[in-house]
Amino acid sequence: MQALKRALPTVAAVAAFVVALRALAFACAYPAGALYDGDLDAQAELAHGMERWVEADLSRDDFATGSSRFDGEWLFATRMMAVLGYAQTAIEHPELAEAHGRLIDRAIDGLVDEPGRAFDREAWGRDPLDDLGSPRPHVAYLGYLALATSMARLVNPDSRHAALEQRIVDHLVARFEASELGLLESYPGEAYPIDNTSFFGALAVHDRATGEDHRALITHLCEGLASRYRDPHTGLLYQSVDPEDGGLIDGPRASGTALGAYFVSFADPSLSRALYRSMQSQLLVRTMGFGTTREYPPGHEGRGDVDSGPVLLGQGVSATGFTLALARIHGDRETYEATYATASFFGGPLHGNYALGGPIGDGLLFALVTALPASRWSEA
Repeated sequence: MQALKRALPTVAAVAAFVVALRALAFACAYPAGALYDGDLDAQAELAHGMERWVEADLSRDDFATGSSRFDGEWLFATRMMAVLGYAQTAIEHPELAEAHGRLIDRAIDGLVDEPGRAFDREAWGRDPLDDLGSPRPHVAYLGYLALATSMARLVNPDSRHAALEQRIVDHLVARFEASELGLLESYPGEAYPIDNTSFFGALAVHDRATGEDHRALITHLCEGLASRYRDPHTGLLYQSVDPEDGGLIDGPRASGTALGAYFVSFADPSLSRALYRSMQSQLLVRTMGFGTTREYPPGHEGRGDVDSGPVLLGQGVSATGFTLALARIHGDRETYEATYATASFFGGPLHGNYALGGPIGDGLLFALVTALPASRWSEA
C-alpha cells in the first residue's frame, strides 16, 4: 500500500502530461478540419499570406542552407510551390481563378528571371532557357518550371507564360522519348526520380490545359518509374540513381517518395496511391495526436540531407510535411489532421503565414495543405 501511495504522484504527473499533450495536439490540429474540407476562407487566408513572398524581391541571400546551389533551389521552390497552391485553390474555388491567375503569373516571373534560374545555369554552364531544343535536359529546373507553367495555363489559358510552357514541354517530351532509362539528368552526372516526376505531372496537366494527348508517354514513364525505380522490398522510390545505367545510388527514402507521389497524382493517381500505401505501412507515426513520417524505412539508416531536412529520432521534417498532400489527395483525414498538428506546432501559424518556416516553409505548406483530392483533380 505504501508503494502504491508513493507511485501515485508519478502516475498523476504522467497522466496530466498525456492529457496536456493531447489537448495541445487538438488545439494545433483544429484549423486542419476546415482546410481538409476545402473551406474557402481557410484557403484564402493561406493564399493571402503567400502574397508577401510572391511580391517580395527575394534572393538567394534570404536562405541559409550553406550551399549556393541549394539556396537557389529554395528560392525557386518557394515560388514554384506558391504556384501550385494558387492553382489548386483556384480549381477548388473557381471564383478565385482570376485573382490567382495573376498571382501565378507574377510568381512565374520570379522563376524565369536571371536570379531564379542562376542555380541551374551555374550547374550546367549553360542557361536552361537558351538550351531549349538542345540535348541537355536541365530537369531540376525545367521539370518543375513545366509544372508551374502548365498549372498557369490550366487556370488561365491566356497566361503570358503559355508560349514558354509549350517550348519547355516540347523540349522535355523529345528528351524523354529519346531516353532509354525513362529518367533525365537533374544536373550533369546526377539523376533523381523525384525531379523527373515533376514533369510526369506537368505533362498530364499540360494535356488537360491544351487538349494534347501524351497518354502513351505518360503511361510509359509512370510504368518505368514503378518497375525500375521503386524498391521491391519497401515499395518506396529510390532517392537517386546512376544516369548512365539507372543503377541505385541512394536507396528508398520518404522525402523523395512523398513528393514524387504528390506530383505523380496529377498523372497516375493509382501509382500515387500505391506509393502512399507503402509509406502508410512503414513510415507514418502517430504519438499523442501528433503525426510524423520516418525518413528511412526499417533496415535503412541515414542522417538526412538538404532534401529531407533534419531527421530527428528517425522522423523526417520534409517527409512529414509532404505527407499532408498525400493524406488529402487520398482521403486520409486522420493522418492529415495529426500531421497538420505537428506542422502547426513547429511552424507557428500566424495570419496565413508560418512564422518559423520563412518563405520556403510558407510556400511548401500552402501547396501541401491545399493539394486536391484525387477525385476532384480528375475533374479539373
